[in-house]
Amino acid sequence: MERRTVPLLVRAASELLEAESERDVVATAMRILGDHHGYGPRYLLLSEDGDLVMAAAQGSGTKAAQGYRAPLGTGLAGACAQQQRVINCPDVTTDKRYVPLNPETRSEIVIPLIARSDLLGVLAVDSPRLRAFGTEDEETLSAFAKLVALALMHARTDELRRREVDELQAMSTVARRATLDLDGTAQAVVEEFSRVTTSDSVVVYLLDRTTGCLVPATVAYDHALYPDDYRSRLRPLGVGEGLSGWAAKTRQAALVPDVSEDERALPVTGVPLDAKAGIVVPLVVENELLGVIRAVKMGAGSFTDDHFRLAKALGAQASLAIAAARAHQEQGERLQELAVLKDISSRLSEVTTLHQVLSSALDGAVRITGGEAGIVWRRHDDGLFRLAVSHNLDAERLAHHAPNDPGSASSEMARTGQAMRIDDLREDPRVTVVRAAPHLRSAIGVPLRSEGRVYGALWVLHSSPGFFSERHEGQVQVVAAHCGAALARAEAFEEATRLSITDELTGFFNARYFHARLGEEIARAQRYGHELALVLVDSDALKNVNDRLGHEAGNEHLRRVARTIRESVRATDIVARYGGDEFVILQPEAGIDAARMTAERIRAAAAEALGDVATSVSVGVAAYPNVKDADALFREADRALGEAKRRGKNTVVVAG
Repeated sequence: MERRTVPLLVRAASELLEAESERDVVATAMRILGDHHGYGPRYLLLSEDGDLVMAAAQGSGTKAAQGYRAPLGTGLAGACAQQQRVINCPDVTTDKRYVPLNPETRSEIVIPLIARSDLLGVLAVDSPRLRAFGTEDEETLSAFAKLVALALMHARTDELRRREVDELQAMSTVARRATLDLDGTAQAVVEEFSRVTTSDSVVVYLLDRTTGCLVPATVAYDHALYPDDYRSRLRPLGVGEGLSGWAAKTRQAALVPDVSEDERALPVTGVPLDAKAGIVVPLVVENELLGVIRAVKMGAGSFTDDHFRLAKALGAQASLAIAAARAHQEQGERLQELAVLKDISSRLSEVTTLHQVLSSALDGAVRITGGEAGIVWRRHDDGLFRLAVSHNLDAERLAHHAPNDPGSASSEMARTGQAMRIDDLREDPRVTVVRAAPHLRSAIGVPLRSEGRVYGALWVLHSSPGFFSERHEGQVQVVAAHCGAALARAEAFEEATRLSITDELTGFFNARYFHARLGEEIARAQRYGHELALVLVDSDALKNVNDRLGHEAGNEHLRRVARTIRESVRATDIVARYGGDEFVILQPEAGIDAARMTAERIRAAAAEALGDVATSVSVGVAAYPNVKDADALFREADRALGEAKRRGKNTVVVAG
């Protein structure tokens, strides 16, 4: 006994007590028994929940013993564990307690593994010979079993300590990395969850409050086991859909030994369920569902109770971190929203024209919602929509698709005064913008109203279907409300401005405005080397009409002359009523010949429209650079007009 036992125990003491885990202890014990002592079939069973579970079986004929589990008291091993004493059976065929696991076995010795009076399991050695084990074997294996039991106890204590350290480290890491950035927090959670549970795949789903769906926020996975595009294959889940949806609905965590056998499990597209263990943990704070963590690991039963306990602890820590990050994100979004609204309000209070108001409102609506494009359709007095301003769209192409059909979305908003949110423009025939910009898919529209009047329709658009939420709709409505007040003010300002620079009788500019523009246009012509023409038109018969028919007839006479002039000039020409019966026309980028043709056109049209020479007009023409400044230009045109009068009226005279 001395020769065989001492080296075995010395080796066992040095190797077993250095093993870092329970698995290492079991493997080392099996190896020492076989390599050093020469034992053949050998088994190590551990006590678990009132059963003996096969931890290792080595040697000839032991394959059938793999996976063996039986209650205490069953078989020779169960009797040994229950009685906590060595059982040395010289002939197993005569012992009714024996459970045949190895057809070659004839004798068996079983030794209990006991440490600090706690039963940890049993060690069993078989032999194909009868009466193979003697007293020396009992003493040797008993001493060896005590070392194995101590090593197991030591490894379990060390593993527990490491698990506690891992748990604390994981939660500390999440707390440390859980900045107030939601994406960064979710990434920290998924990485630590993957590490402490040794998972092959971990997904953090976050609840989208708008859609009510669980949306994949971040994922960590083993690229050797899953396709590279695994992240893109994950889809949003409804609450109650799949294992993750079940956890969200019930607010319960679950450890699933084999997801392929669980009817709640749903496969990811192109990824078979196979035999995998799964863990789902809901993320809940103060009874508010934030999301779900879902982890899987290859191999049925590969997650332990310790993994599950760690997962739940980490899930609780993750819930707090995600709640804080989401609250910070929402607060930041709200502050940003208020800042944008303040900026929009400030800008709208400063602008003075309708075009400026509409441009500022559209810019603000696109900014606050994250839209990619925008349109404002202006509704004019004739009831028709025309393009007022656009953002990131081809305005020329867009203008051909004005929403003037009575069934259009803009027309409907003008009638009802209600906003619209459209998730897919391709499925809604009321929206005409898709004809000009087919890449756009979703939109929010709001009517622009003020003091009961509809000014138009504002649209914010995006290329992703369903991009806009109820919150976005509310934001655009707030912008539209600010815009409404600014529109009424801008319209009043424009009307006041128009009245201050126009002649009430004819609608042409007045003399004060004309002189301001004359100086500007002379300066522009000098700067760029352009020509500039000035045409003076004077009625030949206003005094005669007033004397014979009265001032109202004279006013109608002037309005008819004004209409004749308006129909004879270019849209870019600047026309003003200069005096009682004089009109002045400023023609940018027009030379003396073009101005002469305009003057002749007006003279001929006036003579035809008014009937006879007595109601004709006289015209004087001058041009820059023939004259060098504004005063000289006007004097020369006036001198030419006087010459036309002296020549008998109904005449055009060109200065120089």
